[in-house]
Amino acid sequence: MEANIEGIGRSDLIKSDVRGADILLDVLRSQGTRYIFGNPGTTELPLIDALVRAPDIRYVWGLQEATAVSMADGYAQATGKSAFVNLHTAGGLGHGMGAIMNAKIARVPMIITAGQQDLRHFLADPLLAADLVGMAAPIAKWCFEPNSLDDLPLILRRAFYNSMSPPRGPVFLSLPMNILDESGSAPVLPASRIERASIGSGVADLAAELLQFRPGRTVIVAGNDIAETGVDETIARVAQLLGAPVYGSSWPSVNNFASVNPFWRGSLPITARGISGILGQFDCMLGLGGKTLLAIVYTARDPIPENITFYHISEDGNDLCHNDAPRLGIVGNVKATMEALADELARKVSPHTVERNVSIAREAREAQQRILSQQAEVADKDPNIRPVIAAQEIMRVAAEGTLVVDEAPCANAFTQRMHRSTAAMQYFHNRGGALGWGMPASVGVSLGHDKAPVLCVVGDGSALYSPQALWSAVHEKTPVVFVILNNSEYGILKDFMLNQPQYNAQKHGFLAMDICDPPIDFQYLAKSMGMAAQKVNSKSEISGMIEAALASGKPQLIEIPVTKTEG
Repeated sequence: MEANIEGIGRSDLIKSDVRGADILLDVLRSQGTRYIFGNPGTTELPLIDALVRAPDIRYVWGLQEATAVSMADGYAQATGKSAFVNLHTAGGLGHGMGAIMNAKIARVPMIITAGQQDLRHFLADPLLAADLVGMAAPIAKWCFEPNSLDDLPLILRRAFYNSMSPPRGPVFLSLPMNILDESGSAPVLPASRIERASIGSGVADLAAELLQFRPGRTVIVAGNDIAETGVDETIARVAQLLGAPVYGSSWPSVNNFASVNPFWRGSLPITARGISGILGQFDCMLGLGGKTLLAIVYTARDPIPENITFYHISEDGNDLCHNDAPRLGIVGNVKATMEALADELARKVSPHTVERNVSIAREAREAQQRILSQQAEVADKDPNIRPVIAAQEIMRVAAEGTLVVDEAPCANAFTQRMHRSTAAMQYFHNRGGALGWGMPASVGVSLGHDKAPVLCVVGDGSALYSPQALWSAVHEKTPVVFVILNNSEYGILKDFMLNQPQYNAQKHGFLAMDICDPPIDFQYLAKSMGMAAQKVNSKSEISGMIEAALASGKPQLIEIPVTKTEG
């Protein structure tokens, strides 16, 4: 008698005379996969043909490969699950490389596959054939190309679990066309339950050391690669017990803390000087996750001041001591370890202290909000629409907990601070930095939440890297409201150049940064993709348009002209 695996006999998992493409779909079903994000070509036709008979797995069609990858990126970040992508051989993989790099940097779990030419055809140098594994190796955790049908189910299963193992990230599989067309009886193993909520050792020591600092003298930095349901509540418990304000990463991927919580102070600045200035106000820092203190440009200054005592928790041991020297580093799941830490602290901290900590935090938060409101009041005197006013009017009518995807550099600092998130994984940002992520990612975020409304705030420059996402949003009927903040320029580059006194831009202007000759007509662009579009003519129209669009349940585009960089 065959041995059983989790109650399923191995003999039950072997199907005779099944095509490779159907075996692939069986593996996807065993992993709970609902979507394949892709753009098809000849080498992918066996899979496309199999999907015709698979109504339980939907093919999410991107008209360009970077759009397909970024839709999968958004879906994976919204669900915390691995997303499955299928690209077209060497050309499609090449088109998707920038988006895959974004996923690698943001540690997004994905299985990237590309169709490979028939292995028997390779000696004839077929069109678009290439060393796909070699191409993908620099931007993937692990790469493989099967040599036989028997390899297929095992490597697919391995890919799913590899992508989710710390540090999470994209893996790559090259899928030869002949293997997907071949029929056989390769066994498909059932899904395994992998418990990753490990509590790091040393929690009692960490609690004892943190309690040596007075309430309010510790700062928590909730960095990247820690987002999961409930992590914000666990961090909030520790913040209350220590009286510790909570900052996010200087360049975040997804929020790990509710912005409506009184302990939230926003993301850290993007310069080492700015980061050091904030951290220097405290005696102790508790860092969570990896690669959190990112400075956009080089500086010789360490973002962590010398006089601060630094502690670090991460599920990836490679994060600890990567660039810094924590007094104590703990390897463990951040949520589980922080829960254990909160329990340790709660035994020593009185309810009265917690109550006082919350009161102080609420006052500090209100003071911070008043400063932001004052900035907006000054900007509102300008008859034109400044980015801070656009963000204010957009977020004014967005309900608490609205899903927001943000790739508008001109307003990012305001959008994030004005968005009222009520839990982790409600605000999404382009951690990788390669433009064109935001619009397709918002389609994936909506699909990850069963087609919930998503507010996508994107700059005009970013939008032009992936306009095909508009078509996919209409095709998939995802209710994404695309808000284009149009300053007709690459404003972030101009700002950088204006801060470099040695640059010619100080006297002679800018090259290749003004998108105005000819101007882009976003209304016609959206309508060409089958999407309704409007253009704001005054500040007073913004909130009403946004509110109506979110309530419509349909994808729409709203263009808001905003002021250009002053130089």
